[in-house]
Amino acid sequence: MNKLKHIFIILSFCNFSISAQTTLQSCIELAEKNSPQAQLLPLVKEAENVQIGALNKNLLPQASLGGQATWQSAVTSLPISLPNISVPTISKDQYKATLDLTQNIWDGGLTKGQKKLASAAANTDSRSIENNIYQLKEQISNLYFGILLADKQFVNTEITRNDLESQSKKIQANLQNGTAIKGNVLMIEARLIELKQIQREIKSRKLAALKGLSILTGKDFSENIILETPQNQALEESNIDRPELKLFDAQKDLSEANKSLIRAKYAPKVNLFATGGYGRPGLNFLSPDFSTYFIGGLAFKIPLSHLYLKTQNSDLRQLDINKEKIDRQKELFLQQTNLKLASQNEEVAKLQDQIKEDARLIEIREYIKKTAENKLENGIITVSDFISEVDNEATAKQNLSLHQVQLQQIINNIKITKGKF
Repeated sequence: MNKLKHIFIILSFCNFSISAQTTLQSCIELAEKNSPQAQLLPLVKEAENVQIGALNKNLLPQASLGGQATWQSAVTSLPISLPNISVPTISKDQYKATLDLTQNIWDGGLTKGQKKLASAAANTDSRSIENNIYQLKEQISNLYFGILLADKQFVNTEITRNDLESQSKKIQANLQNGTAIKGNVLMIEARLIELKQIQREIKSRKLAALKGLSILTGKDFSENIILETPQNQALEESNIDRPELKLFDAQKDLSEANKSLIRAKYAPKVNLFATGGYGRPGLNFLSPDFSTYFIGGLAFKIPLSHLYLKTQNSDLRQLDINKEKIDRQKELFLQQTNLKLASQNEEVAKLQDQIKEDARLIEIREYIKKTAENKLENGIITVSDFISEVDNEATAKQNLSLHQVQLQQIINNIKITKGKF
């Protein structure tokens, strides 16, 4: 009969409803979609496409219009004077309007390097955002299992409250028959008030966790939501596959892209150029008339200063040092992660042992409480002794619930730590 009553308590507390059930995985997926960080990923990709599109235009002819009007205090003149011959002179006021065109033939790989750098920078930003989003998994896990624990604790206190109320009714009946004292009734009433306060605290913790879950997922979770208890699965040996590792690799790729850009910066450049103009003087600087003109040709530039200033070697070395720092950071991250996994695995073994001991302890406490209940009815022990045994049983059940939830949580956290969730 008592077992059926306990089952009824559990079902009534949970307000069982299939439509109101949710899982840890669904909460994590909702949180990832709802995260403001997730909205940044398409913006990073769009910015990359815009930047690469602009860089592609470097391969097209570049045009510019120019104009100039000047006056100068002196001009070139011929130091001769011939009879009956007019020697032309240059006007001190000069004018020109030009259209300049340039076409890259070879830019030393500068455009290609800039595009590679843009892609590497966007990839690094994306990996950083994904890493930030991944941190939500542990937050959601803590809130989720906090709610599961609150549910279990509430059910346990409800069972204890039910046992005390049942015993209280018996004592009240004895009080009316003159075979019990009022103090016994008051002692049980005091303990029931304490249990009510404990339940209020449990409910408050659950509501706070539900509120946090609602904020992170963007979904309103009611007090009656049913959270599916994750099934304990065997832990498999697997490599660490965290977003941080992809971020480290992206940072190294970014350094390599910068190296390519530096090499292109100091490489030879070749381009075609053409200038069409109208002005005075034209190409014939002795002509006083306005005229059109055209200049075209091939131009090249070979940077030389880096050969003696060693600036290229210095820039490349700085990037190599940066890559070495990233490697050390990656090693440190793996070391710290493996250290955390070792601690988590030890915690799993400890909790598994404790759960076995809890189960046996509950059997003992249930037997002792049942014996104490019979002794109380026969007047062998006091109400205080009985309440003490009820509390001992309740504590054993609360410890089992705590350790069960902790085990489920630590197993899921191991998956999160490894990047396998």
